[in-house]
Amino acid sequence: MNNELLHHLEQRINEAVEEIGSLRKRISELEMQNYELSEEKSEMESTLNQTREQQSNWESSLSQMLNRLNQMDNKQ
Repeated sequence: MNNELLHHLEQRINEAVEEIGSLRKRISELEMQNYELSEEKSEMESTLNQTREQQSNWESSLSQMLNRLNQMDNKQ
């Protein structure tokens, strides 16, 4: 009976070790995926900031042109 119990415990320990290895591998995969997603997010944020800055510049330029047109209209 003792040998059976020891054998059973050994099997359970081996299964737990395998499960731990599998979980460590999955953690590594998720960490890599998280890193890749963080990089992608940073790139998207950078693109968004550039787009916002460009939009702001265009709005400013349009506003200046409209002001000049209004000034020209007022002089006539």
